[in-house]
Order: sequence, then structure tokens, then C-alpha cells
Amino acid sequence: MLREHPFRVLGVVAAVAVALFALSAPGADDTSGAWYYISAFGWFGFLITMLVLIVLAVAAAVMAMGRHRGRSV
Repeated sequence: MLREHPFRVLGVVAAVAVALFALSAPGADDTSGAWYYISAFGWFGFLITMLVLIVLAVAAAVMAMGRHRGRSV
């Protein structure tokens, strides 16, 4: 899927990252309770999703460079 539609895949991952970041805001100042855990899930989910986004972006760039090199030879 990444080879055929890299912008679509990266866009979906970025949208999930934004949603998780927004989910981390409501209970940011809480120290216990449900909002504390929901916010923690949102924050760590955002961090993991950003890591995945960076890895996929690098992979898509490498694939694109490989396609361009193959065409010029």
C-alpha cells in the first residue's frame, strides 16, 4: 500500500496522530481518574504514531528515490 499510495498512507497516519494528540489534552492536569488514563493513552499513542509516521516517510522517500533511479538508467 505504501508503494502505491504513499501520500494517502502518510495522511491517514498523520490524522490518527492529530486525533491522539487532541485526546491527550482533556486530562492533562489530572493526576488520577479516567481522564488521566485517557490522556496518557492519547499522549503515548501520539508519540508512537509520530515515530511510525517518520519511519514510513523515510521508507516512502527511499522507495521514491529507487523508482527514479530505475527510470533514468
